Amino acid sequence: MTDDREQDSSERVEDLLQYLKKTRGFDITAYKRSGLVRRIDRRLQAVSVPSYDGYQDYLEHHAEEFDLLFNTILINVTSFFRDAEAWRFVATEVVPRIMADARPDGAIRVWSAGCASGEEAYTLAMILVDHMGVHQFRHRVKIYASDFDDEALAQARHATYSAQHVQDIPPSSSRATSSGSRTATSSRKTCGVPSSSAVTTSCRTRRSPG
Repeated sequence: MTDDREQDSSERVEDLLQYLKKTRGFDITAYKRSGLVRRIDRRLQAVSVPSYDGYQDYLEHHAEEFDLLFNTILINVTSFFRDAEAWRFVATEVVPRIMADARPDGAIRVWSAGCASGEEAYTLAMILVDHMGVHQFRHRVKIYASDFDDEALAQARHATYSAQHVQDIPPSSSRATSSGSRTATSSRKTCGVPSSSAVTTSCRTRRSPG
């Protein structure tokens, strides 16, 4: 009997995931089920709904719940130059190839999907500035950054980070410092975030569709 209940519950979870994918284009079917179910259950408890079927009905009548659910599911784990080896490959292999294939004054556009609070987009901006210089960067590069999480995007737009947040930025990388905390303002304009100076000039942050 217990196995039947667990199978039924599992099927209801899958139905809910398909509903989210169909109605919001939010595909989380590849997520590990144990962690995913725990986060969905938090929202069921928060709105006092006892079942996944009931929660789907709740979503249909309370559109604001989608954002609360997505913010609960999405965990923004990010930092500047996170996974140093991967960024080293981008800097030494990917960016030089892009530059070699581009026209001398051609535009370069990059999309950082799932940008969270912006560190990945600004890391890429710093790498590009180091490779091509501030002048070329300002005139040629546009970095588009998107995420489902509105709060994380708001931080990305401000592009201000504490000293602890920027401690992994290599000393040689382009960045600005201010009042004891370093900011990505010189990268922010390039990253589609409305605001202040060179790396900043090319960044556009947007909420992911859904």
